Amino acid sequence: MSTIISLIENAKKTKKDSIASTVRMPESLHTFIETLANDLELSKQEIMLKLLEQGASAAQQALEEVEKAELLQLAQTEKAEQPIAPGFHILNTNKAHTDEDHEWMLAHKAAAAFYSPWKFNIDRIKKDEVVFLYENGKGIVAYGQATGEVQVRDHEGEKDECHYQVLEGFTILEKPLSAAAIKKVLDRNVVFLKTMSGMPDGQKVLDLIQG
Repeated sequence: MSTIISLIENAKKTKKDSIASTVRMPESLHTFIETLANDLELSKQEIMLKLLEQGASAAQQALEEVEKAELLQLAQTEKAEQPIAPGFHILNTNKAHTDEDHEWMLAHKAAAAFYSPWKFNIDRIKKDEVVFLYENGKGIVAYGQATGEVQVRDHEGEKDECHYQVLEGFTILEKPLSAAAIKKVLDRNVVFLKTMSGMPDGQKVLDLIQG
């Protein structure tokens, strides 16, 4: 309980723009939130926001652990596989964490990833493969073809913690291709929160973008 109070006090010190949203919940959960709010002499909104933030943080950490395991498995699999035709990838621009990384990729016409093991996703992208840049909350905002040449730079003062490839034929979409539109054209679910995912059926997305 003291943790929740501390988090709320810190949140009040650094107010951020918020977006209104509604959610339906079981009566038992609503009763718990009301009771907790009364006990702590806080509003229901403050309680729900902090519970959501903690839940989202836990989900993000779990997803990162899954992604680490998948990257290790991919590295082992790719060593044994024969070269295949150029493919497609969808890369999250990391805007959930910082606007700067997202803007850097668009400005430098590049696909980038940061810190180990996620930065090594970029090393897996082969020449002529298509990379779609995905912005959280909007969709695919740009795309281009990989050069196959991995470059390295410092990130937030940490040496060599950014791997990137400049994308040829880099195109910024006038209107982002939404997550719903991507799922519809592929007729399957897509996990967008991962740093990077292969998209074997990405030609369908490219055809939709190019019209």
